[in-house]
Amino acid sequence: MPGYEVTRSARSYRGGMPVPFPRTLLDRATLWARGHVLAVDACWAAVWFGMSMLTWPRASFDATESWVYLAVSAACCAALVTRRTRPLPCLAALGILLAFHILWFDQPTTPVGVCALVASYTAQAELPRPWRAIGFVLLLTGAAWAVLSIPPDHLSADLELRLNSVLSAWTAVALFSLLGTFRRRNREEFARVVEHAQLLETQREQEVRLATLDERTRIAREMHDILAHSLNVIVAQADGGRYAASAAPERAVAALSTISQVGRESAAELHQLLGVLRDGEGRGAAPAPGVGDLPGLVDEYHRAGLRIRLVQHGRPPAPRDGRTGPTAPSTLPTTASLTVYRVVQESLANALKHAGTAAVRVELTWSPGRVEVVVANAVREAVPAASGASTSPYAPPSVPPSTVGAHPGGGRRGPGHGLVGMRERVGLHGGTLEVGADDATGTWRVRAVVPWEDA
Repeated sequence: MPGYEVTRSARSYRGGMPVPFPRTLLDRATLWARGHVLAVDACWAAVWFGMSMLTWPRASFDATESWVYLAVSAACCAALVTRRTRPLPCLAALGILLAFHILWFDQPTTPVGVCALVASYTAQAELPRPWRAIGFVLLLTGAAWAVLSIPPDHLSADLELRLNSVLSAWTAVALFSLLGTFRRRNREEFARVVEHAQLLETQREQEVRLATLDERTRIAREMHDILAHSLNVIVAQADGGRYAASAAPERAVAALSTISQVGRESAAELHQLLGVLRDGEGRGAAPAPGVGDLPGLVDEYHRAGLRIRLVQHGRPPAPRDGRTGPTAPSTLPTTASLTVYRVVQESLANALKHAGTAAVRVELTWSPGRVEVVVANAVREAVPAASGASTSPYAPPSVPPSTVGAHPGGGRRGPGHGLVGMRERVGLHGGTLEVGADDATGTWRVRAVVPWEDA
């Protein structure tokens, strides 16, 4: 294809990048010719014009015929210059010039043969489908007419000899037409390969962009979980410490200690996540939290004021270590372990935010290939407006009752990005998530089922 350059990649590498093979002189000439078809065709036309001059039958031509021969030869070669840039006008001009040549001279000459063969090749290599068949038929007709119109003094009047000459002319036209067909198909195949390579490259770039977007979405989800967890604990501890400072200073000191610890841990986790977004930096080596970190998470929220009870039915599988086969024990994938941790973390953050220091029950039921997570918290009753006090030592008396008594899904609840994140996490494993009030027990319940495939 004109203007398209293909380089051969080496098998050796330097600095992580492929080193191209040095191009030969023939390769460079071929690439230049593909990008300068008009100049190449002009050179060929000059060569054909030189052949016409070398084979000029001066002995049989008078002065007028010599000038006509020169003009027709120059016009034919000029038309051949545009055989690839303007193939249809070129072939139409050649047909008119060759017909005029045969009618004027009554004998075949070198320009007639050269131009007829080049036209046969060009018609099949450059013209679109309908014109290729029309051009082939016109060339065969013109070849037969040119041979049969030769006078007897230049060609024998024997009909058999003339028919053999027609067959020879048709064979030459068919051969060059076949060469043009091969050339066109090779060019089309090359174009298909180039297009396929470009599509593969575009697909690869899209996959990279989608993978990057997916990774950034995951990081944003992780950051939301970390911030929701840490900020809720910090706000609850700060409010509790502020109102307990006068009556129980030691509780204020404990609240400040918890705020400091949660702040440092959250800052470290955020630093690790944000490091992934920076170009040229590797990811941290710290493992993602999982089921084994649930006791620490429960203790953290217990220090924040929640009355939590963690209950597990059955034993959680061991973390997946890569062993497979019938003898390998049931193992828990890291992604499923992280999902369980995040579901419990988000549920406790919502409970602390909307239910204050209410009692919370975290229940995990383990079975082969799945775990059921249930987090239920009692909905804190609204404080009467006249009392001016709260049942929670961490709830400020000035908070409006509607806010103190709110629960997930209630009045001033935001758009619920945490619940959406939980639903997406559980959905990635093909699990289910149920969130809502349980009228039978009077609690707000989060129930998630996370399945996985055993290795």
